[in-house]
Formats: sequence, structure tokens, C-alpha cells
Amino acid sequence: MPMEAQTRLLRVLQEGEYTTVGGRTPIKTNVRIVAATHHDLQHQINQGLFREDLFYRLNVVPLRMPPLRERTEDLGDLARYFLREAEEEGLPAKTIDSAAIERLTQHRWPGNVRELENLIRRLAALYTQDTITAELVENELAAQPSPGPDENDQNDLDVSQSLEQYLAKYFAGFGDNLPPPGLYQSVLRMVEPPLILAALTATRGNQIKAAELLGLNRNTLRKKIKDHGIEVVRTSL
Repeated sequence: MPMEAQTRLLRVLQEGEYTTVGGRTPIKTNVRIVAATHHDLQHQINQGLFREDLFYRLNVVPLRMPPLRERTEDLGDLARYFLREAEEEGLPAKTIDSAAIERLTQHRWPGNVRELENLIRRLAALYTQDTITAELVENELAAQPSPGPDENDQNDLDVSQSLEQYLAKYFAGFGDNLPPPGLYQSVLRMVEPPLILAALTATRGNQIKAAELLGLNRNTLRKKIKDHGIEVVRTSL
């Protein structure tokens, strides 16, 4: 969200009024705002991309919606709901058996609820059977392209676990004592260069795109490139 829009929203929250574009007369309003994001706002605050005062205004009752793979008990109800929706839209009426739901719980759902909805609609549209079975679910899941976002998520978990194991060994090396101060910066110096290099490689040396990819301010990225002595090679797209 651009800073100007953040400032306008903050005014609505603090003063209960706003002005239209080009207008001068404040308009009173009384609203409740429900905000959602998949971004790390604390990280964006640190990078100067999100107003801290707006964050605290919005963060009154925070709710975390876990991904579908963490609430597999909802899969049956969601699948039946999407089947009813598909029927209302003109697709054949179908049911789903317990074995099929059990197969759904074994999937990682990298595309979250949207992926499940698309799968159920496909099953309702493509198959003539009145009951969706585990075999039909297996056929459709096996036909999906791989790797997908879930495999990338798993790689992220592997990196996190590897770092955790490295730090455990590092601390163990000091026995009952603590390691010297500056551990946070030491870890950053290990992690930042390959991450920045990967972003620059993916964007072919375009620092503006790399900064956007990393969620960093462009000047912040330039400073980090300089601090780490990273050579930037710009190639044509």
C-alpha cells in the first residue's frame, strides 16, 4: 500500500473522517475495518515501507488464519460446500466418500483453499460418477504439475531446520558458556549474500526488481550489495 494511502487510512481510523480526491471538505465516517495481508508487516516497518502507527491502529484483534494443511479437519466440510456450489451453478450433483476425504488430508495444499475449490469443481465437471472416490481424487492430484509452491515451502523449512541445527552445534561448542556477542549480525552475514545473489540472478541484475522481490527498499538493497561486496552483472532480458 502506498504511503499516501496509508496516511489517508490512518486519518480515517484516528479522526473518523476523510476527504475525496480533489476535495477540501472533510466527510465524517463511522466504519469498522477488517484488514488482511500475507506480508510480514513488521519486516516492512523495519524497511520503511509501512507506517508503524497504522500497524498498531489495525493490529487491535489479530487473527491468524492457518493454511489448509494445518486444518485438515475442515476438508470434508469444505469439499461438500464446493460440491453444493458447483451443483447450484449447473454442474451434476455429486457426493464425496470418506476415503476420498482421507486422501485429501494427505495432500499438502500449496494453493490453499483455492486449490481445493478448483479440484472439487474439476471432479464435478469431468467425471460421470455420482460419488467422488479416493481413486478419482488420486487421478486428479497425480495430474497436477510439480514442483509447486508447497515444495518451495518445504525447501524453506529445510533451510530453517539446517540453520537451527547449525546454531545448536555452534552453541554446544562453547559448553556451559555463551558465544561472543554479535551472533545476530554474524548469522545475517551468512544468510544475506546468497539471498541477495539469488534475487539478482533471478532478475538478471535488475536491482529495482530484486528489491521488490526481496521486499526491500531499493536504497537499502544497494547498501547491502555494497556492504557485502556483491558484484552485480546486468544481463538483457
